Amino acid sequence: MTHSPEDPTRSLHRPGSSTLVARDVLYRSLFAHALMEVHIWEVVRDARGAIATWRLVDANAAALKSWGRALDDVVGRTTDEIFPGADAVRTFLPIVEEIISSGVPREWEVDFAGTGQILHMISIPVGEYFVSTGFDVTTDRTRERALREALLSLTQATQAGGVGLWDWDLRTDEVHFSDEWKRQLGYHPDEISNRYEEWRSRVHPDDLERTLERVRAKIADPEVTYDVEFRLQHKDGSYRWILAQSSIILGDDGTPHRMLGSHVDITERRRLEERVRESEKLEVIGTLAAGIAHDFNNLLAAITGNLSVLREAPPDDAEIPELHKELEDATRRASALTYQLLSHAKGGSPIRDVTSVRELVVESARFVTRGSSCRCVFDVADDLSAVEADVGQLNQVINNLVINAMQVMPSGGTIGIGARDVVVQPGDPLALSAGRYVRITVTDEGTGISPEDLPRIFDPFFTTKASGSGLGLSSSQAIVAGHGGGITVASTVGEGTTFAVYLPASTATPRARAEPQTVVGSGRVLVMDDDPSLRQVFRRMLERLGYACDVSADGGEALRHYREAMDAGQRYDAVILDLTVPGGEGGARVLPPLKRLDPDVVAIVTSGYTDADVLERYEAYGFRGRILKPVGLAALSAELAHVLADAESRPSGRPATPATRAGTAPDSPGSPA
Repeated sequence: MTHSPEDPTRSLHRPGSSTLVARDVLYRSLFAHALMEVHIWEVVRDARGAIATWRLVDANAAALKSWGRALDDVVGRTTDEIFPGADAVRTFLPIVEEIISSGVPREWEVDFAGTGQILHMISIPVGEYFVSTGFDVTTDRTRERALREALLSLTQATQAGGVGLWDWDLRTDEVHFSDEWKRQLGYHPDEISNRYEEWRSRVHPDDLERTLERVRAKIADPEVTYDVEFRLQHKDGSYRWILAQSSIILGDDGTPHRMLGSHVDITERRRLEERVRESEKLEVIGTLAAGIAHDFNNLLAAITGNLSVLREAPPDDAEIPELHKELEDATRRASALTYQLLSHAKGGSPIRDVTSVRELVVESARFVTRGSSCRCVFDVADDLSAVEADVGQLNQVINNLVINAMQVMPSGGTIGIGARDVVVQPGDPLALSAGRYVRITVTDEGTGISPEDLPRIFDPFFTTKASGSGLGLSSSQAIVAGHGGGITVASTVGEGTTFAVYLPASTATPRARAEPQTVVGSGRVLVMDDDPSLRQVFRRMLERLGYACDVSADGGEALRHYREAMDAGQRYDAVILDLTVPGGEGGARVLPPLKRLDPDVVAIVTSGYTDADVLERYEAYGFRGRILKPVGLAALSAELAHVLADAESRPSGRPATPATRAGTAPDSPGSPA
């Protein structure tokens, strides 16, 4: 080994050199060239022996550089002399007293005004001396403070904006949920753990598979837009509507490692949208009023005319059967028109069923354009898939789009309506999950929409028409999104506009409309209805079917009839209860006391209001069946026979003996099958 003349370690290799001298040289070199600050101080005590200050013995180059001083200027000076005006003794005295009295080193950090530094030091006592060594951590602490302030600002902003955040590690299934995320669901920060299952278990069962499909699509292709609305269960048991958006973080290997996203409670927005849809229905109903009145007047004219002819016709007139058929056809068409209007006005949460798009689109479009100067041209594929949809809400979407087309063609014109299956690929600009969809298009021949207005066309209350609320397209977009689909618009000024609705295709087959046969039977039936003419109609139809029938006008009379029959040992085989009795108790309120009289009562609910919850979930209310008004002989007989057969199959049921009468005509379209 060779050494330069300046090498302070040469003395280690000189024969006979003192080990003490060698160590001194090494320590001095370490002290002088250390990257951290090192300074040695001697305690100065006052007359009472208390520490008054401390005097610098030595300081290395790093310390002198941070102080901006030369060694000769500071050696032998006290700390207040070296840092005048910084009140150094008051700042550091507690630390010096502690280490000198205890003889134990201490690590400390302080923001020292004398140098404008944040110092992170270790002070080591040696008798009446102490050595302080450490780093200037000002830059690090400034960055940390800025980061904390940024995080605090972000937290405050997300709380003020009602935005919850989440960070999902796809490799471990751990999820960090922000405090705001938990707060929106009614939880304190420590009440939800960092597990994926905490989120999954709270998603509404009806939304879970649809939402998971979007999650899988996002992970499979990070470029796919993840913008999903679903319901999460609150701590109080209710469900809140959530809008979630996310992005994917890729690892060094190019695979998804994390999924980060936001979470916004949009429950109130959904409620507002529902109110907007209700307002839009009123506007649409007003638009339809003229066409509906026109059709009903025609139907009433046919009914009134045929009845007047029947009244004057002799009993053996050969035209009587044909007159009867025309009367039946007219009432059936009036029933269908009423049923469709009720379906359009129906509100509440979506009640989805497998639905034929062909029938829905054609019937809705024809319904809206009744009595107008516009005509519809249909181009619907023969192999069109079905969709799972709420018929009433989807009717509203088609109605809104067709009415919009009519309004931009006030002098009349052609509305093109198409429907066919399409496949949406991953990354498609439609921002839908990949898969099969049914695309419904509505095209007008109007003046088109300007490029400036096109981006705002789905905004609530935005309209380019002189009349109209601007609610139709926004409510249509919300309905379609609620069905897992999307809606787009394309327009050319001077040529027209095309709206396209995309709905997830279903592989299921819509239930065919059954054509019930008249089924005769036997037994005793009690009917409660506030309308005298309907009570008479029910009595005639039931007696024609082979049943003995009693009628009552309200709940009190129905209970009295049933009690008397029980006392006489002649219980009714079934009761048919009208759901709505103005000024009295309807079927849902009459059934509980009937069940107290007879736990085995077989009750059927009937109503003309198709949107009543009791009709949708009649079994949950204790009814065995339902009948929608208006009802004909075949539908009444089929439902009654089905209910009585079901009652017979139960342990406490009572037998009935229905039999099919061949060659009868199908019933009205509004009746259950």
